[in-house]
Amino acid sequence: MRFVAPLSALVAAGLIAAAAFGSSGGAATSNAQAQEIAKLRAQLALTQQDARLWQQLVQNFRPAKGLGLNSMSDHEVLMLPSGLLMALHFDSMNLAKAKNLNWVAVGIPGVFTKADQARVNKLYGPGVTHFHDLKTDVHGGKPGTKGVWFIHIGARNFTSPFGKVTQGKIDPNFMPTIPPK
Repeated sequence: MRFVAPLSALVAAGLIAAAAFGSSGGAATSNAQAQEIAKLRAQLALTQQDARLWQQLVQNFRPAKGLGLNSMSDHEVLMLPSGLLMALHFDSMNLAKAKNLNWVAVGIPGVFTKADQARVNKLYGPGVTHFHDLKTDVHGGKPGTKGVWFIHIGARNFTSPFGKVTQGKIDPNFMPTIPPK
């Protein structure tokens, strides 16, 4: 997954070379080729910028599976010293086969109770629907279990098993774990 951008750059470079050397003709062809090369170079520059920005974003994230979170193997996570967790949630449990980023998630430290879910929703707004026990790697858990409450924000428009997801919006239907009182 981290090698998609360099591959895109290589393909774009090939297209530029093909445009430059792939045909023969007069001045009209040369002008058209020059315009096509300029267009491809601009696309390549944007692709390279996207790749650079993506690498800067993900360089500190780690596959969740490597942290012992097998049920979150479709995530790359960044654990902050404060206990907050940031996650990139992809469309495949095998990150090497992921084609889409589905959600960006924020995990807020808490305990698995209705009162704590209300506390987190009051602090961060509605949409805190999912609790994860990081020690035992389970969704939900026993009453009072320590873990994180997740807010998932759609990275793109799609339909998930939980319903419609809207890019840039909190997904209020993401895998709800109903807490005990």
